[in-house]
Amino acid sequence: MEFETPDAVLVPCPLCGLKVPESELETCFVCKQQYCQYCAKLDFGRTFCSTRCRGFFFWGDGEQDEKDF
Repeated sequence: MEFETPDAVLVPCPLCGLKVPESELETCFVCKQQYCQYCAKLDFGRTFCSTRCRGFFFWGDGEQDEKDF
């Protein structure tokens, strides 16, 4: 599925390859990966590029131990 939008620059989504208007690509605030609305994972009132980033946002990077200090 490709979009026909006059005067829009179509670029492939880095995750799925679908050609979408460049202005519709979003950037994941966890990993900075760009993604389209069809790849977006919505949770916690935010959109993420993957379930991994969604989980990282909720669970963090694990327990801190002595080697982290």
